[in-house]
Amino acid sequence: MPKTTAKATPHAFGELSPIAKLKAEIDLLTHCSGDVVYRLRYDTMRYDYISPSVSQLLGYTPEELLRLNMRSLILETRIVSDNMRAVQSYATLEENRKRGEVHNWQADYLMKTKDGRKIWVCDISRPWFDERGAIIGSLGSLRDITDRIQAEQKIRDELLRGAGADALTGLANRQTFWGRLEGETRRIRRTHGDLGLLLIEVDQFHKVADGYGKDMANAVLAGIARLILAALRDIDIAACLGGEEFGIVLPETSGDGAAKVAARIRDAIARHTFFAGSHNNPIGCTVSIGVAATRFGQNIDAAQLYKLADMRLFIAKHGGESQISAEEMAGNLH
Repeated sequence: MPKTTAKATPHAFGELSPIAKLKAEIDLLTHCSGDVVYRLRYDTMRYDYISPSVSQLLGYTPEELLRLNMRSLILETRIVSDNMRAVQSYATLEENRKRGEVHNWQADYLMKTKDGRKIWVCDISRPWFDERGAIIGSLGSLRDITDRIQAEQKIRDELLRGAGADALTGLANRQTFWGRLEGETRRIRRTHGDLGLLLIEVDQFHKVADGYGKDMANAVLAGIARLILAALRDIDIAACLGGEEFGIVLPETSGDGAAKVAARIRDAIARHTFFAGSHNNPIGCTVSIGVAATRFGQNIDAAQLYKLADMRLFIAKHGGESQISAEEMAGNLH
């Protein structure tokens, strides 16, 4: 078929019959449009139509994609209506769609192309009804948004750095953590209060990175950060201290209270399963936690409190996985 240019298109269409002109216009749109139009059946979760422009998007022909399960090309899914949260279970999502519980749909996918590249794709769809009005699938479009995602990520990273936050987890960074810890140790001298500190390390984290790769390792760290935040109060501060280590400052918290927070975090992580990329099988992780606490009258500074928590973390790690070591500071640490 001769290549049709945008400049030549109006003249070429003008010489065609109405039916041929319509066919030529459709052919131009489906081959050259930046958007890929599709029709997805929910009973099979397969596409029974994909426009030819998909070859420009993913490198596959429509015929190849009709034989593939598109999900095998999706490394990550972020649902717009769920605050861009990543999908944790595709099986649950597919069951909801088959029952007709998912109507309007908008999500961003990280996808791998035929030549091995990774691109971000926006998916927007609407319900596809049968003659009885029942939902049998969806009609939608796919568009490459890689440049937009990269620009947004760059802006987020710059904001996080300016706000003293870790780019991967969104938690406070090490500098912010130390500033808050030093401030709290000074504050209890004025308020006659308590202060707790947790140091957390992911058990056998090297096995995750070595066995599943960087994407999975990052997903685990980000997931652990979310679980930590869910267990804390607004006045607490959680930080990523580097690698697989986290620190938590607990204002107005006694040693017993800090140990209870540690147990809550440890148990939540132990129960959780993590997903990322093309790894459809979930993995589990555990953490070891060192707990330290001080109170008014003990004259403990930030470095001393951190040292005690670090000693407790060392004991926890050498006591087996998913362990907590806690003891309230009884006096000055030299």
